[in-house]
Amino acid sequence: MDDEKAKTMEATRARLAGGYIRSTPHGNALRAEVVELGHGLAVFRLPFREEFTGDIDAGLWHTSVGLSLIDNTCGLSVLNALPGIEPIATLDLRTDYLRPAVIPKPLIARAECYHVTRHIAFVRGEVYQESRDRLTAHFAAAFIRTSKKINARAKNETGGRSGKP
Repeated sequence: MDDEKAKTMEATRARLAGGYIRSTPHGNALRAEVVELGHGLAVFRLPFREEFTGDIDAGLWHTSVGLSLIDNTCGLSVLNALPGIEPIATLDLRTDYLRPAVIPKPLIARAECYHVTRHIAFVRGEVYQESRDRLTAHFAAAFIRTSKKINARAKNETGGRSGKP
């Protein structure tokens, strides 16, 4: 039964990943490949395309492409950590660039949702090209859980006040 449950969870995560990538405009435009999924884990691989070039003379990826990849990878890691599918949104995303991303090598983003509260999910991860031993960037993010159920609970906790003057 444990094997069957694990296979069901794996299939559910795979469907979630496919739907997530197609439903987000940047994810759909990037066409990143899902490499690995697990509870709170997502790894995407993004093959190089000419339109991803940031500096032609230096042969570098555009940093905004990497940032979109990071944001999408983080979002999927959060969805894989939640008990069910619910709306989420990026609240905060900090990226530290350690070295330039060189074309035409693909980018690989690995995100781990390591803590979830009633309202916020926390993610950390890294971007690399050939080896995790030589990172291109590392990042930390926070995502807000925006489900109606959670928002209704927050409204009840504040007595219906919005917090606006």
